[in-house]
Amino acid sequence: MIKSLSIFGSRIFITFTMWYVPMLWVIALLTLSGCGDLFSEKSVELESRNILREISQVDLAENPDLQIPDIYRQPPQILEGITAGKTDARLFYFSRYTIVTELAKLVNEQYIKKFFDPKGKPYPVVDYSVSVNAGTNQIIVRCPTVEDAKQVQHFLEQVDVPPVQIKIDCLISEVYADHTMDWETTLKIENLLGQKINLGGKETAAAGLLPAFPGAALRDAARAGLGLKTGYILNEGVKGHEFRALVDILVSRGYLKILMNPTLEVVNGQTATIETKEHVPLDEVSYVNSDGKVITTSKRYEDVVDSLKVTPYVFADGSIGITTEAVIGSKSTPEGVSQISILTERKITIAENRIRPGESLVVGGITKTEKRAVVRGVPLLKDIPLLGVLFSSKDFEERGKEVLFILTPTISTGGRPNAEVMRDIRRKHEMIKTKTTLINTLKDPFGKKQYVELVEKKAADARAQKMQAQSKANRLRQELRTTKQRTESEKLNKERARKETVEVASELQATKKQYLQMKADYEDAISKWMKEQQKNNPKPAPANP
Repeated sequence: MIKSLSIFGSRIFITFTMWYVPMLWVIALLTLSGCGDLFSEKSVELESRNILREISQVDLAENPDLQIPDIYRQPPQILEGITAGKTDARLFYFSRYTIVTELAKLVNEQYIKKFFDPKGKPYPVVDYSVSVNAGTNQIIVRCPTVEDAKQVQHFLEQVDVPPVQIKIDCLISEVYADHTMDWETTLKIENLLGQKINLGGKETAAAGLLPAFPGAALRDAARAGLGLKTGYILNEGVKGHEFRALVDILVSRGYLKILMNPTLEVVNGQTATIETKEHVPLDEVSYVNSDGKVITTSKRYEDVVDSLKVTPYVFADGSIGITTEAVIGSKSTPEGVSQISILTERKITIAENRIRPGESLVVGGITKTEKRAVVRGVPLLKDIPLLGVLFSSKDFEERGKEVLFILTPTISTGGRPNAEVMRDIRRKHEMIKTKTTLINTLKDPFGKKQYVELVEKKAADARAQKMQAQSKANRLRQELRTTKQRTESEKLNKERARKETVEVASELQATKKQYLQMKADYEDAISKWMKEQQKNNPKPAPANP
């Protein structure tokens, strides 16, 4: 039995050796030829995974709560000095909410600009000068005296107040649909059946026989290469005898729906701009020879721009005014035989609209409908039923486009916490993870069921988050209402206490007046009594009765 095992083992070893030796030679040759890295894919795989992991991470901002240096929080300073032998003062003011260049404009308008009386005579203007330090957002004002500097400081404190931040939710809806139907006919008859009949379109060396009755290819060069040609050709290539009748037919329908929902954050009175740009090609004829047989076309690219400019204004009554300018560009085709495409621009400018915060405003809607129908053919022959198709062409197009700009402005509460924003970004970029087994794969090979379950789960989570947000909003609303009622109650109590204090003070004042009057009457009575005693009794009267 040991011998049989050794024989069996030797056979296995020999077989294995016969298979393994050629493989070693192959590996050695690949290694010597520079392909040694072919089998070291592990390091490449690890490195690629490491790179993808690093660049796909979304990290929080480091130290988002760092405070600005205390020097910027110092109150304004006024330094008195001497310039050209005269005493002056300089005000150093760190702007809190406004750009220093805007503050400088205000100071120039109020203190440096010349003012004129009704007769046109200028008022005497005190010598001021303003300079700014944009890096530190600081304004320096040179004033004649310290009192003037204090006046400028008070002015800056009144105008340098927190600006109103406005959030504008934009909804831009664009809907486009078109329907085209086009046929063009290529016809050539040359010496048919021995008769000297010549009929057909022009023939060029580059393009061959051109359609006798062209259709949409006149306005769109790409149309010439599309469509289904059907007809009959007899004796093609036979010189002097040829019959050709081909009809190129093409029908198309299409639509386009675009929905954009950008969100803007803009300071009150400033302008925000949304702009989309398309680099579209335009066909143009660059060369036509004298007999019209050689037509050279080229393409140039132009920008078609759609833009929306919004400038919000918040008023004291709580309403929001919006100044808008909407520009809609398009590539259209004019009428005519050649029908070369041109660029068009449509603009909607609204000086002002006023709405309440949270309400939606339809800034402007442009609905454009175009119909085009061009029939070309031989008079009388093109009107023959059925046969008239060979002697005519038709270019029909109908299209419509609608663009809506819907704006919803609200008073913004400022930025969102960085952790919340990063959590939202991670959620959007997170890969979909599902539990996949062989049975589930066989039951749902395309993953449609899992996708539906995932969408339903996300919808349920969104509804739960919405309910939580609504509950939180209702609770905050109730707390705000309670706080408002408590504030009003305290305000009433303070007003009542103030009135009572005034009444007590008035009563105290009246009591004090009464006491002083009684005291005066008492002293007057004592004085009269002493005089009477001295008159009736010359002896010295006691000091006190």
